Amino acid sequence: MKMTGLGTHLLADLYGCDAGRLNDIQFLKRTALEGVRRSGATVMGDHFKQFVPQGVSGVVIIAESHLTLHTWPEFSYIGIDYFTCGDAIDTEAAVDHFREQLRPGRVEISRHRRGAGLGDIPPESWNSAGRPSSGAWETEYAGNDGSPEKSYLAYRYLVKETVLRVRSAHQEIQVIENPAYGRMLWLDQAVQSAEKDEFVYHEMLGHVPAVLHGSPRLVLIVGGGDGGLLREMLKHETVEQIDLVDIDARVVDVSRQYLPFAEKAFEDPRVHLFFEDGARYLQDKEKAYDLILVDSTDPVGPGKNLYKKAFYTDCKRALKEGGLLAAQALSVWLQEEEQAAMLQNLSGVFSRVLPYLATVPTYPGALWAFAIGSERSLSPHGFERAYARRISGRCRYYNPNVHEGAFYLPNFFQKRLEKLLPSRH
Repeated sequence: MKMTGLGTHLLADLYGCDAGRLNDIQFLKRTALEGVRRSGATVMGDHFKQFVPQGVSGVVIIAESHLTLHTWPEFSYIGIDYFTCGDAIDTEAAVDHFREQLRPGRVEISRHRRGAGLGDIPPESWNSAGRPSSGAWETEYAGNDGSPEKSYLAYRYLVKETVLRVRSAHQEIQVIENPAYGRMLWLDQAVQSAEKDEFVYHEMLGHVPAVLHGSPRLVLIVGGGDGGLLREMLKHETVEQIDLVDIDARVVDVSRQYLPFAEKAFEDPRVHLFFEDGARYLQDKEKAYDLILVDSTDPVGPGKNLYKKAFYTDCKRALKEGGLLAAQALSVWLQEEEQAAMLQNLSGVFSRVLPYLATVPTYPGALWAFAIGSERSLSPHGFERAYARRISGRCRYYNPNVHEGAFYLPNFFQKRLEKLLPSRH
């Protein structure tokens, strides 16, 4: 893949718009900024000017170049120019937002390649904005709310290629190619899956509870739009149906198209997809599933609901007798407060809570926790080893010894759990 020229210039003419909105500077500013964000660009600044007797001009400066607009309310017309370096920005997503807000009668769009006379520019000379560069980096910020201003750690990844960068109705979605970890899926600037190590997380979240259960038939995955956990659960011969509920259909679409480990899993006839909020989906379910697996983002934004006591209560009601809930339980090193709140909520609903650990290099702090909730008596070591061996023959990380060893916890974490779960761990 090569980039032809330096950038893309999109010209949009919107006719038949509401004249009042075309003269409303604050409305136009909000619309332009949100449109740019939806396109996946990074806002650096803006300036808007109201003219007399009517009309508005504006510019939004982005890290990838700029968007400009000018309105003629007397003609119910707005002209938009959106220039971005490279091919990583979804310029039409910005125009789509203007369509939604202005309801034009007619839209005309043209695209132009700028700098095409330079010929092909090799990918190794790009940065993440598409500009020629000696190297670019994507940064994941860790600690507090994950924002650059409040975080105390940052993890940087060299971008060999920006494969895709778009904004859905819920979040920014990005796929990059990193020399060490291969294809990486990012949501709102946080790493979700990396081609080289995703199997560790997905195998441990899926196979440990499935083998402990013994014969899961009906499985619910909450989240998991990248398809990795889905792929692992399809390895269990007893599984007859998997319902996957993810709030963002665009994540599934992107994963199927761009993540090499995801596509085939979604094609299995046992898979049923639902695109809605996982917490809302579970509110009317009763004794429906043998396993519920929560493959969620961190407890921010809509993901917060998947860590609350009310959600775990709904999960418990949706489990059949002897059913298990398993969820990712955050970073042992960097999310102690959030982890404590989650485990206390979980133990407030389930009489048996079993935490366990695995190492996932691309997740902040690397040492990652998982937790199982159940009403049945469970021993971490009381599982059918023959079943575990059969599954492990199709795995890259999981095996019976890894299964058992995941429940042997380091002293500092064990002491932490003794305070959080004095009679339940």
